[in-house]
Amino acid sequence: MKFAFMAGVNLTTLLAFRFLFSALFCFVALLLMKKSLVLPKGQRWPVFFLGGVVHVAVSVFYAISVQRLPASLTGLVFYLYPAMVTVLAVLLGRESLNRFKLIALAICFAGLLQVMGVSFGAASLSGLLFGVAAAFLQACHVLLSHTIVAELSPLLVVGWSALATSTAFFLYGIVDGSLLWNMTPLAWGSILGTGFFANFIGIVCFFAGMKRVGPSNASIVMNLEPVLTVVLSVLLLSETFGLGQALGGGGILLGLYLLQRKESSI
Repeated sequence: MKFAFMAGVNLTTLLAFRFLFSALFCFVALLLMKKSLVLPKGQRWPVFFLGGVVHVAVSVFYAISVQRLPASLTGLVFYLYPAMVTVLAVLLGRESLNRFKLIALAICFAGLLQVMGVSFGAASLSGLLFGVAAAFLQACHVLLSHTIVAELSPLLVVGWSALATSTAFFLYGIVDGSLLWNMTPLAWGSILGTGFFANFIGIVCFFAGMKRVGPSNASIVMNLEPVLTVVLSVLLLSETFGLGQALGGGGILLGLYLLQRKESSI
């Protein structure tokens, strides 16, 4: 995303084309596998609601939070969603709570705090509220996705959901006048890359994993995302990597190891 912003792409344009490209990747993959692109009638509205409403709201609330808080603090607040997924899954009777899962979640969250090097300072209350709202909606997104992918292919769900998200941002960009079409090759390449790696590969794999291990475990594993973000930023953007971030990344890996060890022993 940083490469896209550096090339002059605004957020609306990035999200509109990013989700469009990821939808196209999913549909091409389904065609190559000779799978149907048609959503069952009973699943159409849930999938469109998932992409066109829930995912759009997550993106908007997160963007507002980033505008009002330090990026590291917004990231920390947003990554409350694995805990929210676990709590909601237990309240809905989908999963049981055990001490290993709680310990793994706590260690991952402590590591996340260290990786992001958060300084709370005089935080904006509205920014915090929008961040918490984004995290809660992301937790709802995960649980709704789990219900849908239990019956459908992750490629089919991500494809149509991403198309719905893209449509919403295209409409907003056209009405607002912020949608860009005349962009540099670097801008198009950056958007294409985020659509392929972050959405097509990332979300499809997340849904496939969630289908196998459940929503709370899959969400806890997603705490690896900020660690990988830091590593890639060092390799690609020449950003610094401190001892605190290394220790935090180790904490996240320890939490994931404890979770994996417990799950494999069941």
